[in-house]
Amino acid sequence: MSDIIRFFETHTCCIIDSWIRRMENAFPGYYNPEKLRQQCARYVILIADIHIPIEQHEVFNDYKKWCDHLFAKRVPIEHILQSSLYFREAFFESVADFQAERAELVSVIADVVYRIDQFQTVVYSYFFDHARGKIEQQDKLIEDMHADKLNLIGKMASSMAHEIRNPLTSIKGFFVLIRKMLPPVALQTIEKYLDIIDNEFRNIEMQITGFLSFSRKPIADETPELTPINALIEKTMLLVNPLLLNENIEFSAHVEEDLQAHIQKIALIQVFSNLMNNAIDALRESDGRQRLITIRAIADGDHIYVRISNTGPEIPAVIQASLFDPFVTGKAEGTGLGLAICKQIVERNDGDITFETNNRETTFTLRFPAPPAANLAQPT
Repeated sequence: MSDIIRFFETHTCCIIDSWIRRMENAFPGYYNPEKLRQQCARYVILIADIHIPIEQHEVFNDYKKWCDHLFAKRVPIEHILQSSLYFREAFFESVADFQAERAELVSVIADVVYRIDQFQTVVYSYFFDHARGKIEQQDKLIEDMHADKLNLIGKMASSMAHEIRNPLTSIKGFFVLIRKMLPPVALQTIEKYLDIIDNEFRNIEMQITGFLSFSRKPIADETPELTPINALIEKTMLLVNPLLLNENIEFSAHVEEDLQAHIQKIALIQVFSNLMNNAIDALRESDGRQRLITIRAIADGDHIYVRISNTGPEIPAVIQASLFDPFVTGKAEGTGLGLAICKQIVERNDGDITFETNNRETTFTLRFPAPPAANLAQPT
């Protein structure tokens, strides 16, 4: 008779009783003691039959059903981990009373521990694969829900954008006509006001383009091209300068020379404009502090970074985690679409957008892939 068979013939009941006692102390009232005894008795058979490869053992062949039963009962994985630990403790408690030569005792311990580890590895892998499958299903469900929400937003945005664009087309036509019909003297008197109207009109047009980007209309499919970052910033400033002057906000820009990215120019001007307008809105709420907006653009070889900072108040903590989701806003009269549109445009240009905020400064960082060195010739 082998030492392992002799050991389990004399100690199985003690091991099972000790294991059940530990389980009941750890999880009082959670498990049926009689069912625990039946399960442990089968487990002991699996461990004791060391001469049968574990994959060929009849008890092992039922392990998936056992695991599925645990899943259905929503047994936490930590219970499985603890139950295995308690079995080891019960085994070592009993093996201490086993009368055998030292070499025989070491052999029994080594074989039993190896068998336990084999079974544990399989069960944990099965649990992990099952949990991963559940997570993937949940992620797919969330993605589908998000896609449905974006589709609904797209339909709403498309309808709204077209309704706005129709009267704007008429306004633009009459605006051009007014410029042509005014005498030079009269035009010179109001030229600066007309420029402001023109800039604001272009800003509205870009916002409409952003709305249409949610609806995946061809108007949003601008062809990317190699574009100087400095030129984008300059065009953005033409749009927001009147607001900066009106709000008495300081502005500074620090842009490395020859920075270029392969991007959609008009779409990215809209992103810059939106972030600048958000910064201006934030500074309207600043209380007695310096009102400053800073743009910094740098490269690290692999990427180009554009950082737009303002000294306004911190973004509320309650919306930080979902700031780029549609309809999330900290503004009393905001739509919650601006940053969602920015994120979509940036990602469409193979970039990403992040932010940092505290009670001194808020910074939005745009990151784009740097173009290959061979493509760095100045665009025409």
